[in-house]
Amino acid sequence: MGTCFSNLKSGKSENAIVRVQQGLLEGFRVKTAKGDLCDVFHGIPYAEPPVGELRFQKPQPPKAWEGIRKCNKYPNRSIHKEMPWDKALPSANQSEDCLYLNVFAPKIREDKKYPVLFYIHGGGYVMDSAERYTAKNICKLLVSREIIVVTFHYRLGFLGFLSTGDDVCPGNYGLFDMLEAMRWVHANISSFGGDPENITLSGQSAGAAAADLLSFSPLTKGLFKRKIVMGGNSYCHWATTSNHDIREYCKKWAKRLGWKPQLNYANKREESVDIFNFFNGLPTSKLGMTMFFSNTIFKECQLPLAPVIDGEILPHDLKVLRETQEHVPSLVGGGEYEALLFCAIGLLRGTEKEINSAIDVLSRKNRLSRSKIEAMTEKVYGDSPALRADSKARKMFFVQLISDIFANYGNYRFMRDCQQRGVECYGYSFDHQSKQMWGWLQHVVPFTGGTHTSELSYLFDCNYMSAPLGMNKTDKVVSGMTADYFTNFVKFGTPNGPNSQLPKWERISPDDEHMKLISIKPEPEMKTTVYGYRMQNFEDHLGMLYEEKDKSPFSPRGNFKPSIVSSGSDNSLHIMVN
Repeated sequence: MGTCFSNLKSGKSENAIVRVQQGLLEGFRVKTAKGDLCDVFHGIPYAEPPVGELRFQKPQPPKAWEGIRKCNKYPNRSIHKEMPWDKALPSANQSEDCLYLNVFAPKIREDKKYPVLFYIHGGGYVMDSAERYTAKNICKLLVSREIIVVTFHYRLGFLGFLSTGDDVCPGNYGLFDMLEAMRWVHANISSFGGDPENITLSGQSAGAAAADLLSFSPLTKGLFKRKIVMGGNSYCHWATTSNHDIREYCKKWAKRLGWKPQLNYANKREESVDIFNFFNGLPTSKLGMTMFFSNTIFKECQLPLAPVIDGEILPHDLKVLRETQEHVPSLVGGGEYEALLFCAIGLLRGTEKEINSAIDVLSRKNRLSRSKIEAMTEKVYGDSPALRADSKARKMFFVQLISDIFANYGNYRFMRDCQQRGVECYGYSFDHQSKQMWGWLQHVVPFTGGTHTSELSYLFDCNYMSAPLGMNKTDKVVSGMTADYFTNFVKFGTPNGPNSQLPKWERISPDDEHMKLISIKPEPEMKTTVYGYRMQNFEDHLGMLYEEKDKSPFSPRGNFKPSIVSSGSDNSLHIMVN
């Protein structure tokens, strides 16, 4: 497809107009404090609105439009339980009509082909939005380093991941949204000056897990070149769920929302149809979810809703998919104390009761006695009675334990897999912290350190803990360095880049007995002691938690169509998952 560039004068600015497959788009221009010019396009439809007959269906390609479509406003956010801080976002609109993306590009030139960062936001598959990542900050930190950034919305919660665990409602609609966005970007990014053959698939938290899952789906072959996963990946126990578990979860919530099951169904499929038709008849307002005020992930070691092995986008067991995956250069890591954020927002407190609960979870998941699990945790983390006697030590132990269960061990397995297969991989531990990053939350956590989302504060200037970040001089140094490392990887496949003045970030070598990770802080350094022997001990004694049980696909994925169709409404309170 040819590229059409022009400029339209509007007041004091010049707005770029580009031609994509569906028609003409007009963006707007942003000038950074350093004078860099960026072209921004908000709200580009990458699929048809998933409403009416398209609700709970795979996304369909967008239709063409007449004239010039203005892309100067934030698109609708996906349906989720709105939190008070969401009101500070530029747009307050939530809608089922949410399948839009945003493109942030250096001032468009026909003679340039910029590398592309395709970013999937996190939020446990049930909340958050791309709107949190603002044009001003993306242009300042990333686009100014000569890459294109793409963010987008996808269906969340029940709208994106409802499943009956069979072909009636296979689920993964949110995952298919991501795939459709990838396809659109690959087909059209050259119109913005992007290189469709140099796209980095990336994400954070659940977005990172989704990016990793998509990377070994046969349906994404040829759509990306490398990947960045932050604070999560497909090895994390919550990245996917089983068809049995998601069916039971959706049945439970259907009953809470008013579903009255029949006394006798002819078969399981008939029950599935009844469940599906019930959800399909609900108004939009009943389908919003949140992770806040819910600690399912810590009580049950899983997310309320998640992708499943559906026989199509994820056609096989994850182990099989990983073994058949092409070698994809990767950058992976997270904060040393990933779970500390959850202490800050009140989901975890490190009490004796919570420690006992965590050990109970490990006991259930591993099918071992509580005393056996306690003995194992002592081998990994030290003497349990001594830890419990000291309040501060107990809380640090608890944060470390949950961090390892939640993300660290998943990161370790990801890196080790790359190491064993000879895949180019760069690992990091984000260890920088500051009072500005934690804000008032520093007074409610047992200690401070690098945690879940920390890198986002410095890569996107997007602080989940205390907005705005208000960087001091040291923060700005770390932010610039982080942006340099990550954009170098997007551009060159190595965080070092040519002629880099940064401390060298070594790849994980197949020959290293202990994996080397870079510790990101004001003076970064390569370390083999980021996890010490803890991860190896964790694997030896607690690794059974990560065995992927009962996640085989059903087959084939059906083409079930609903007998009840409702586009819903937005008038009543959202359901909050407890």
